[in-house]
Amino acid sequence: MGISIHYRGRLNDVGQIAKLSAELADIAGTMGWKSTHLDDDWERPANARLQATATGVRIEGHLGLKGIRIAPGGGAEPLSFFFDRQGDLRCPVSMVSILDGTLDPQEAWVSVKTQFASAEVHVWIIGLLKYLKKRYLSDLQVSDEGQYWETGDVRVLKQRMDFIGGKIEQLASDLSSARWGNMSGLSAEQIALRIEQWFLENKYEDTD
Repeated sequence: MGISIHYRGRLNDVGQIAKLSAELADIAGTMGWKSTHLDDDWERPANARLQATATGVRIEGHLGLKGIRIAPGGGAEPLSFFFDRQGDLRCPVSMVSILDGTLDPQEAWVSVKTQFASAEVHVWIIGLLKYLKKRYLSDLQVSDEGQYWETGDVRVLKQRMDFIGGKIEQLASDLSSARWGNMSGLSAEQIALRIEQWFLENKYEDTD
């Protein structure tokens, strides 16, 4: 739950990847943001996979991606601009799913959640995506749950962020209230059933 921006597209020219990454690195550096680069060999076949470890799951193998991830901070998730050898935007996790056959490449989106950032950060990210569409990714598609990409109306964005934020706060409050009782001994399936029942009772629905 929470406002996110989803985007996908292909570079006009894969030869522009270095220039695009350098520009984004300059932006991150100027703003005091952290950035992470990937510069995999596109000539090697990608074979990345998820590997379970004692502390969770990690990606092992060769992703076959080049590009940069920047972290705007302010409560927003990092923005990924990684590309496969065809120049398609990919995030590492979706790339693994494509490689193992569980995700159709045509259905792969890159996402960034902005729910816990300010509306200004959301607007800045949309501005960056519009710039990249103009300069590097003319077929860039964006699905903005805050509707700012489509409307350019900050009021609509803030209304949606406030609405979802209120629902998240209410959910957190209800999940921790006495009406749920002690959930420490419940299985994940039992907790999921309780949450599902709660949603049905409260008829939580997003608004357009």
